Amino acid sequence: MKRSLRSTARAVLLAALSAILFVGLAGTATAAPPTAAPGASDCAGRSVPVSKVSIQLWTFAGYVGFGTDAATQARHEEVLSRLSAMGYRNVEPFTLSGWTAEQYAALLHGYGLKASGRHVDVGTPTSPADIARILEENRVLGIEYFGSGGTPNLATEAEWTAYARYLDAVGEQARRAGQTLMIHNHDWEFTDVFGSRTAFDVLMQNTQAKNVVSQLDLYWVSFAGVDPVEVIERYGNRIRLFHVKDMRAGDRRIEIVGRGTLDFPEIFATGGGSTRYFVVEHDPRFGDPTFDPFVAAEEGFAYLTCTRY
Repeated sequence: MKRSLRSTARAVLLAALSAILFVGLAGTATAAPPTAAPGASDCAGRSVPVSKVSIQLWTFAGYVGFGTDAATQARHEEVLSRLSAMGYRNVEPFTLSGWTAEQYAALLHGYGLKASGRHVDVGTPTSPADIARILEENRVLGIEYFGSGGTPNLATEAEWTAYARYLDAVGEQARRAGQTLMIHNHDWEFTDVFGSRTAFDVLMQNTQAKNVVSQLDLYWVSFAGVDPVEVIERYGNRIRLFHVKDMRAGDRRIEIVGRGTLDFPEIFATGGGSTRYFVVEHDPRFGDPTFDPFVAAEEGFAYLTCTRY
């Protein structure tokens, strides 16, 4: 796909954004969500279908917080309500904010949402997690894809290899339970190099495709100075999910999806039909009152559902 399509995608996005009203639900009512995404009639063609669009709720970590009290839960529920009203049908939690898996599953159902995946600490060889408990929670939540929010930044190839073998064992346990372990990267998996192999290569080559897939964070790959297209071409359908976040020109800061420099149409075209979910994300700017995660979510949704690739 030629990079010139990027300008076309941008134009379509601007048209779509002008047609979408920001919905500000302050309450927590559980009325049924609309049956079609806002602006969907303007976005026909080869764009990302709503069924494949999700959002990592880490985007709202600065807004929701990390507690388990009633106030935290109220903010968390407000986020789910507003995402549903924007047109999202999938979310990717990183915390249950004190709810049980049963309670969280009911909450998602009330807003017409599905958990497309989950970030949860799956442990390391020296500090293993209770995988049986995680798998049971995932079963209740209806989650297929799960994994830690990041890998440890290890020092040696031997440590990366040991970690990969641990993940492969976890992935086998998950596969037998009908679930899939995913690896979510940052930049160090591509900047840590051992001979001709990056740490990401070590992880991929020491895990089996049937046990472990990649949730490729497109921003962090690019931040490391690596073209995401090259990674996707190398590992093919092992790249099962994208974390979609953009890069600002100049300082390379994380940017709202569609405002930055990443060539998403080319990346998505390279991924082809093997990409199961396109997950909007914008890392929170803790303490920065100028950042509105709801704007990031709304613009990200509009971009994905209207961009052509």
